[in-house]
Amino acid sequence: MVIEKLEEILSREEKNSADYKTALWLKDHLSVISSQTLKSTAEQCGVSATMISGLVHSMGYGDYREFREDCRSFEPAAASYRRILFSDEKSLADNIEMMSKKKIENILYCTERLGQDRMRELVRAIMKARRIYIFAQGYTRPLAHYLRTELLLYNKDVEITDRQMENDYRPAADDLFIFLSIIGQAFRLNPEIAVRVNSIRANKWLITCNEDLEFSGERWVVPTKDSDYSEFAIRHALDLMLALIQKQENE
Repeated sequence: MVIEKLEEILSREEKNSADYKTALWLKDHLSVISSQTLKSTAEQCGVSATMISGLVHSMGYGDYREFREDCRSFEPAAASYRRILFSDEKSLADNIEMMSKKKIENILYCTERLGQDRMRELVRAIMKARRIYIFAQGYTRPLAHYLRTELLLYNKDVEITDRQMENDYRPAADDLFIFLSIIGQAFRLNPEIAVRVNSIRANKWLITCNEDLEFSGERWVVPTKDSDYSEFAIRHALDLMLALIQKQENE
């Protein structure tokens, strides 16, 4: 989805970079872009047409027209969830206190109810795997990069899949697929991805906060007290899993 491709740029670029500012403008004006030319979009965004074209190509589109067509099919209601953690009615100090308190509450809730046996099984699968593939979309994508970076420290061959699972992945018997999906947004909004994921014949694990998500492999359900803080719970679970891997490596 176009929104997820733009979110990936926003997650990796510095906030003062030209790519970040351009991607942010495009993300906020999808409905406008869907009915105007490349020249008009560039003028309104305040950059050159070449800049827009380059960014569009970096997202995997053949040209601006293909990007514009994707913008036309975008529905705001179908966008990746965006948590609103600060209240307009509260002061900054009160918002900071409230968010910090809720974050701690959710991490403690997750810790007390975490499936430790499932975590150990997943760690065993990771350590046995010859090659590891990680799938994630939207706000989960940075977690995939974080997990890959950490697993590389243990000389693991790790690849982050393309966003739509369109490549023809042919895993070997000792390969492992890890799917990160905080609340199942990618699977729910794009049934084709769910079909591709479930058709993969390999050892595969899903890490999610949504216990009702249909999945044809193993799963590790991360408990969360408040769905708005699910991303923090997933990150906490990954930190604990990586700590267990480090402990076993040092033994």
